[in-house]
Amino acid sequence: MKDKQETLTLQNQLMNKNILTNYTFTDTSQLDIFTGIDGKKTIFLDNTSPLKYSILAKNANIDIDVNTTRDGSELKIFILTPMIKDHPSKININLNLRHNRCKIDLHMVSLIFSDAENQACATIYMQPNIQDSSSKLLEETVVLSEKIKVRNLPILDIQANNIAAAHGAKIYRLDEQKLFYLQSKWLSAQQARSLLISSYPNMLFEDTMEKEEEKEQIIAEFLDFDAQYHA
Repeated sequence: MKDKQETLTLQNQLMNKNILTNYTFTDTSQLDIFTGIDGKKTIFLDNTSPLKYSILAKNANIDIDVNTTRDGSELKIFILTPMIKDHPSKININLNLRHNRCKIDLHMVSLIFSDAENQACATIYMQPNIQDSSSKLLEETVVLSEKIKVRNLPILDIQANNIAAAHGAKIYRLDEQKLFYLQSKWLSAQQARSLLISSYPNMLFEDTMEKEEEKEQIIAEFLDFDAQYHA
């Protein structure tokens, strides 16, 4: 099944090392976990079936460039960042659409567990004369602390006409109505809160083939952050 073995070519410059890596998506999905990394990753898309790329960034400063190399490429990117005091992350990502009928969607979520600053910048660039391509980005900040700084910068740089592009940003706390509903089902306030927080790392594993124990470990880490910083 050739369509299920699409390749992303990733040129990494991580931890001051130049690495050229080929990722083969046997199930059209990939999950990367970056901890304590300061570097740059360049992605060249060479696929015709949809791909899903998920990133968990912890205490990381990452620049990511995504580039189409052929018509008809599709990619969904999900980036999750837990923010805690003295361990900030900074994500800068550029989506460069240079071919026809391409689609790249980006969803970034930051959970701020303690007094911290969230910095995220995402840019959609569409080259002149491309046709029928689309891209959208959404930046979400979930506030779990009293004191935060948020710097979200969504940018559209559109040089073409027959395309679709959109961006948005949200800043919010955990949904009080959902918390109330869960508590009406005999969950404690903390159990309800933990269930909502767990829903975010669960999104990393949608359509992925990662092991269940790794998923549980990441969820436990998020809940540990919340227990440590939420009185």
